[in-house]
Amino acid sequence: MGFNPLRRWTSESGAGKADRDSRIGAPENKVYYPKPDAELDARWTALRNPGFGRNGPSPEAQALLDQLPAGLLEQTARDYPHLIEKFAANWPNPKAMRNVFEELTFESRVTRQGFPLAVLNELTELRERYEKALQR
Repeated sequence: MGFNPLRRWTSESGAGKADRDSRIGAPENKVYYPKPDAELDARWTALRNPGFGRNGPSPEAQALLDQLPAGLLEQTARDYPHLIEKFAANWPNPKAMRNVFEELTFESRVTRQGFPLAVLNELTELRERYEKALQR
């Protein structure tokens, strides 16, 4: 019978547990990281998107993203950053914003494919929130 380095652990019940705990750390010594912050993640995603240009979103677009609920336009900011800039430019003018929403949600050109469902849901929610804010 040859030398077996694992024999020591298999021959004794529970043997090796102390050695294993010293290598991986006892449960009470483990580090638990906090859960990610959704608002911070949405802003970071928007800022690192190259579609905003080298300097990131304009101050107006960043202000708009900051005042909206966390994650509301996350997918839109990632895939269509020019829309965030368009919203920011027209936000103070209700008539212009309604025209922007109409242009985005209704087909006026046959060459358009439309938005992915996640983006369409975000745009719909943004439109509803905008209209509710105007009614106040």
